[in-house]
Amino acid sequence: MLMRVLILLGLTLFANAPARAYDLCNQTSYIVHVATGWPVEGGVAIQGWMRVRPGECHEVAPDVELADDQPLYFYAKTSDAYLGGVREWRGSTALCVDEADFEVVASTRCDSLGLASRDFIRREGDQRDRTVLVGPDNYNQHAEVAGIQRLLQSAGYPITAVDGYDGRGTDRAVARFMTDAELSTRPANAALIDALERRAMTRNAQAGMTVCNESDGDIATAIGYRVGELWQSRGWWRLHAGECARLLAARLETASSFYYAERITPSRRLALNAGQENFCIAPARFLAEERTGCSERGYATASFRRIPEPTDGGVRVTIEESDFEGPRRDR
Repeated sequence: MLMRVLILLGLTLFANAPARAYDLCNQTSYIVHVATGWPVEGGVAIQGWMRVRPGECHEVAPDVELADDQPLYFYAKTSDAYLGGVREWRGSTALCVDEADFEVVASTRCDSLGLASRDFIRREGDQRDRTVLVGPDNYNQHAEVAGIQRLLQSAGYPITAVDGYDGRGTDRAVARFMTDAELSTRPANAALIDALERRAMTRNAQAGMTVCNESDGDIATAIGYRVGELWQSRGWWRLHAGECARLLAARLETASSFYYAERITPSRRLALNAGQENFCIAPARFLAEERTGCSERGYATASFRRIPEPTDGGVRVTIEESDFEGPRRDR
């Protein structure tokens, strides 16, 4: 199952480094899986998934020679191991992907091939030479250590900050993991990242909130949840018909989180009905704190539904066409 999640992070051109054919570098604190596409006769050749650890660079499409006016396409998503759900790097060009590793020549007729559709980033001209995935925190050469810290958190080990600096707190958490994993010596960082990912995926496989779209078309989804004493609302994740996304990966012990969706049509957006609690939302991607005074802070207000009681730390919500009412706003 492909999980989608909200955060739109940046793509930057790493202009000062010498470029090989077409390079993609991961300067985030997440393991990412990348799908790549390029024009061919009859459509677009698309292949995935290339796994890129934090701090690594990989050559993309090494045997492909593109004309000057031909683009490269990228879509990236994080591993399912992380708390907080899967993040993605996407653009506006819809192309086909599969859940497992794949190679296909296609364009937009994805469902007829039994494939999902994802929105790819288009890179043209000199931008194709070297692409760097970044996030809100610019880890640069510290991305590998930040990646270890992020996975330690997701695997349940105490890390106070993901900052990319290998201090005593990180060393203690790694030592605890090594004891639990029965490792006598600390592995190289790449092997340590792989082992931590396996531990985190085992721990978090059923946790969190998964939303499935069983309506007749695309929906945009948002969630409301508590972080410590603070309420937050966050969106949007766009789901095509028949797709699911894990919007929240943290273990859920009570039905204290909420969800919202809007059905996207060519002319308007239909709001989810039967909501119980108000949260703040915005037209574009957002992360809003607190649930009151939304309009005074430039937000709109929407009524979110409470999730069902979790089972084994997780819950699955299905949204159907009948769950939507009149329009919230014109597009």
